[in-house]
Amino acid sequence: MTLYQFQLLTKRNQLKAIVDNGVAIGSRSTIFYAIDLYQIEDFYVEVFYDKETTAIISIKSFIATSRLTPYLNQIRISF
Repeated sequence: MTLYQFQLLTKRNQLKAIVDNGVAIGSRSTIFYAIDLYQIEDFYVEVFYDKETTAIISIKSFIATSRLTPYLNQIRISF
């Protein structure tokens, strides 16, 4: 699946793709949101949850590794 194909999916099917194919690689928190980061093939997906209701607010997908900066202290790379 490519990033473009993922972005064409409905929100429900995006969530299914995350469950079926995603690898959880990090999480972070803001004042209002809990955010989980997943990798699917060669792109990344952030799922934003409302902290009070735990409802999914948005799903953001991207390729740019610069957007991984908030997660770098959580990603373990071993040789």
